[in-house]
Amino acid sequence: MYAARSVSPVMQCEAALRSVTVRQPQLGHVTAFVLSPRQRARIVDSLQNKAALAFVHSFDELLTKLRSSVAPVDVVILPGRDDNGTGAERVIRHVKVSRPRAAIVAWCSVQQSPELGALAGAGIHEFILSGLNDTGVMLRSVVEAARRASAAEQVMSQLSSIIPAELQPVAEAIVTKPAEITSIRDIASELGIHRKTLFNWARRAGSLAPAELLAWCRLALVAYHLEATGCTVETISLELSYPSPNSLRNTLKRYTGMTASELRRRGAFSLLLAALRLKLSA
Repeated sequence: MYAARSVSPVMQCEAALRSVTVRQPQLGHVTAFVLSPRQRARIVDSLQNKAALAFVHSFDELLTKLRSSVAPVDVVILPGRDDNGTGAERVIRHVKVSRPRAAIVAWCSVQQSPELGALAGAGIHEFILSGLNDTGVMLRSVVEAARRASAAEQVMSQLSSIIPAELQPVAEAIVTKPAEITSIRDIASELGIHRKTLFNWARRAGSLAPAELLAWCRLALVAYHLEATGCTVETISLELSYPSPNSLRNTLKRYTGMTASELRRRGAFSLLLAALRLKLSA
């Protein structure tokens, strides 16, 4: 019989760290300021297995956390206004500056509908509306949609300085609906144009062919998620409708010359953008 191998404290610590990494919540770190115990309970019921939850009790406490350089914040949930009638616009603007990658969700009542436009203009990604989509799967889907919208916003802010202006509507369509737009036919359908028109746009821009543009834009989102969200390749491939995790790994290697692990370790999003710039300058 083999003798049992002793495990050193260092090895135990490393194993624990790997375990934490593997179990990183899919929705990241969610910080919520809500106005009632009922709203808090609904967030816990809907997100506790998908996110690391933290609650604050005022806009000021939320701002203090956002100013902290060590507190992770991937999603912010806040009311349209607090109990004192103070609106959320100032806090939203602060989130956009201090945590630009954070997704922002506002929990509002239907009676606040006149204010929804102002909140959207301030930078809200999605709304939870009391009595409509504030329970169970629906609430979770709102947070997931907010994360997707935030990712698309961040990716497009960088792609807009790289991709020719004529093709930016194409890029925006791809990064906004990556799970639905996976082919040239999908792009043409989304934009309401003929496929020949799409090829003509690319030809006039003297840039990437439509299929290459599609691949690069989708990979920009992949790289963003690898770097900013810590999601696994398996999760990303599923969310972005790649045929399989191995297909995504092979595509990353072909376009960047690096594996997913190498990209994540070295700053995936910046490296992907650099590779795209090199491709366009060739």
